[in-house]
Amino acid sequence: MGNPFKLEVKVKTYFYKNTKIMFRLKLSLACLSLTITTLSISAVMFPKVEASPVQHKTTQTANNWFLQGIQKANQQDFQGALSDFTQAISLNSQYAEAYYQRGLIYAKYAQGKPLNPDGTVPGCRKIDNYRIICPVKVKDRIKEYKQKAIADFTQTIQLNPQYAAAYHQRALVEDESQKQSQDFQVCINLYFQKSLVYLNQKNYKQAADLLETINKIHVEKKALARLSLVENRETNENPLNSSTISPERRKSPDVLMSEARQDVRKGNLRAAGQKYREAALLLKERKDPRYQEVQQIIAALEQIANK
Repeated sequence: MGNPFKLEVKVKTYFYKNTKIMFRLKLSLACLSLTITTLSISAVMFPKVEASPVQHKTTQTANNWFLQGIQKANQQDFQGALSDFTQAISLNSQYAEAYYQRGLIYAKYAQGKPLNPDGTVPGCRKIDNYRIICPVKVKDRIKEYKQKAIADFTQTIQLNPQYAAAYHQRALVEDESQKQSQDFQVCINLYFQKSLVYLNQKNYKQAADLLETINKIHVEKKALARLSLVENRETNENPLNSSTISPERRKSPDVLMSEARQDVRKGNLRAAGQKYREAALLLKERKDPRYQEVQQIIAALEQIANK
């Protein structure tokens, strides 16, 4: 028989060697596993850091750009506001209010704001009440801004045909008298119908404010039509013996309607109706187109007062 001691030593040696091999194998696998895990974590985290700025940009909505534009316009940063409104429109091509606000800025540029002390565009010179001389370069720039303003107001109207202010602003920058007159009238009609709605809702302040706006638009309409000073005096002054109103109470229709609007604002509808009736007599005698409007106001006031 062999020596049992030698056999035991051989077995222990074999076990020891295999244990070392197994330990090395396990260590290698552990290192490999750690390396793969580390690479996997790096691959996930890296694009997240790089992608975050892009994600921030895409969260800016058309409404956000619009509100930024309003804020900049209020701060007289018209160039910045113009850029923001354009961004809003690029994200939402149906954004009527953004077109309108951008149009307002183009209209300001067309007017050369700020104007010269005599009311002319910088670079132009006033000769008299009806003649202004402007260099060709200035004329071209004004024409370009006018076209852009008209285009934006037109787009606003196409998106919202009831947008009265867009008709008003387009009329102010339009050069063709016929188009001006049409836009003014549409604007007046829309505001007038809205004022009657406010009256029926007993929202007298809003109704009076709209009636005041309508009056201002009538004045602008006359100014842009270049009525003579004599015609303006005839409109504003009441000729003697031209009405049945007693001389001591004779006032111009504009004064009477202004007082009537103040009564409407206070909710004093009967007093307002009486002053509108007096104004209507004068307007009818002078064939003033405002006569029909005043008649509708009187009818509305009487209807509300009799309820």
